[in-house]
Amino acid sequence: MSFMQMTYYALLASTVLLVTQSSSGQLCAKEIQLTASCQVELGAINAVRVQSSGGAVAVYGWDHPVKHVLLTHGRRDVVWRARKAAETAEVFAPARERDLLENGTQYWERFPDARYHDYAQQTTKVPSSSWQVTRWVKPGEKLQLTGALFEVLETPGFTRGAVSYVAELDGKRIGFTGDLMYGDGKLLDLYSYQDAIPSAQIRGYHGYGARLADLVASLDRIIAAKLDVAVPARGPLIHNPSEAATKLRRRVQSIYHNYLSTNALHWYFKEERMRACGKRVLGSDAMIELMPYCKYEKTPDWIYENSTSRLILSDTGAGFLLDCGSSRVIEAIQDLIKQEAVDRVEGMFVTHFHDDHTDAVTEAAEVFQCPVYATDEYSDVLERPSAFHLPAMTAKPIPNVKVMGDGARMQWHEYTFTFHFFPGQAFHHGAMLVEKEGDKPVFFIGDAFAPSGFDDYCVLNRNLLHDDQGYLLCLKKVRDAGDCWLINQHIQHVFHFNLNELDRLTQRYRQRRELINETVAWDDANYAVDEQWAVFYPRSQTISVSEVRPIELRITNHSSESRKYRLKFNLPENVVSSDKLSQTITVQSGKIGTASIRMKATGAWKGPSWRIITADIQTKEIHVREWCDAYLTKQEAAK
Repeated sequence: MSFMQMTYYALLASTVLLVTQSSSGQLCAKEIQLTASCQVELGAINAVRVQSSGGAVAVYGWDHPVKHVLLTHGRRDVVWRARKAAETAEVFAPARERDLLENGTQYWERFPDARYHDYAQQTTKVPSSSWQVTRWVKPGEKLQLTGALFEVLETPGFTRGAVSYVAELDGKRIGFTGDLMYGDGKLLDLYSYQDAIPSAQIRGYHGYGARLADLVASLDRIIAAKLDVAVPARGPLIHNPSEAATKLRRRVQSIYHNYLSTNALHWYFKEERMRACGKRVLGSDAMIELMPYCKYEKTPDWIYENSTSRLILSDTGAGFLLDCGSSRVIEAIQDLIKQEAVDRVEGMFVTHFHDDHTDAVTEAAEVFQCPVYATDEYSDVLERPSAFHLPAMTAKPIPNVKVMGDGARMQWHEYTFTFHFFPGQAFHHGAMLVEKEGDKPVFFIGDAFAPSGFDDYCVLNRNLLHDDQGYLLCLKKVRDAGDCWLINQHIQHVFHFNLNELDRLTQRYRQRRELINETVAWDDANYAVDEQWAVFYPRSQTISVSEVRPIELRITNHSSESRKYRLKFNLPENVVSSDKLSQTITVQSGKIGTASIRMKATGAWKGPSWRIITADIQTKEIHVREWCDAYLTKQEAAK
């Protein structure tokens, strides 16, 4: 049977809604005649056409010719919608997004090296080509375009330089608000708000929710603008924008208040700087709660401390090393050997992939001729960092990692080691419980906790929120370990949470999960904190004209039910595949599903020596385009 369509009209909230429907009953598109001159097409990214006497203006994009197109920010997963309109139209974009739109190619030129030791922590949805922008607009400007007047409103938050456009159309005050808010007081994610806080001397890596302060100020501007309706870049029209903005402001302030109340930076950076962070988001007169420090003491004598490394000393003269981020640690241990404080190093456990714990692991393994241990869940990122893009990642592969199962035990001289998957500060993270007869056990927990709470200040580390994941799993493991000391190797003490403190941490973290659930656009809080719920593996790949190379798209289903995902691989110029580029997979709740294609290079590559592959993903309410990416280079033929 040939594809048939039927069309019907419905009157809804004083707008005319046009829905096209296939013979199978699936909704294909929604068009809303918002006013006599303003038409909205709802989709993965909404599109707007404002028609007036002098022609048409598009916001976000439009599929037919217009005179002007207005961009609210520069992220790749949104601006694709304007690509067709921009072929003939004048493009207007925020001046503070200029670097993103004009210099995306420079970002990708730097990517092979810059993805390592990455402390800026900006989401990576960067355009792979430069946009030709006619005019860079600034807040407060008024744009008279084809008979319609658009006021530029400063609304950063989701990106550093985002704007909204406000227009009076047919008696309605309409705001085109980009990704500022979604639906009735929600937002797309939290990881996009990671940034530096210069006023508190906090860099991007430690800046959890830094741009929530910008978001709160932007929401106040939306409230002051007294809009009748807001048309976001994604999601439904917002018919009560002031109420939605007020609700979102309250929600994000509650999340940030909760974050501060159990935050490890209180230990590292102290109270004054944390209160400075809090006032930015919560207000100058807000009550800011910080967790008092738990009990801490001097480290036992059988543990040698140096930088972010620890060396367990055996009565036999042997040593067992935890992490090695610097050659200076190796030199210090060699000095101990010369002083006969220790004879040899017999093994090394790596707690996680961050460069300050791993940069010299391979060197140490060679110098001391010892094996390197880790748990299965993160051994791959240690052995093959080039397959990933994660915060503060080392560039140095660690070969031949000896993989230990979660809960595996090993007797080492007078000590018993128990290895743990411990997804605290980062998803790719482990820990090691050390027991010695006559001594209180010591749990080496990497960078997971400090005496004031969670080291969860970098959202892009992937701190998942379900009871059997992330910090809630770590808290259970700490409880199960019983009366023991904890060691975070950035802290020159051992420390201990009592049962009341563990209860407080658990309760606050679950409360934050519920606050995020209430705030996130999609159906589970994990989507708000996990940019890599959809990710290419490997993150970079070399392809050639003579042989095919595979790449996987990995999908983590954070939802409570099975999902069917419709996926599309977007191949760049000079890259081909004989596999299906559109695929469908079903992923059970809490599981990871994969789709893959095999690629080859073709022709002479003009322009940059790299290409970017992206993917579109659609499942129920989630519909994202050019969402995840991988970096491709061409292997030159041998001469």
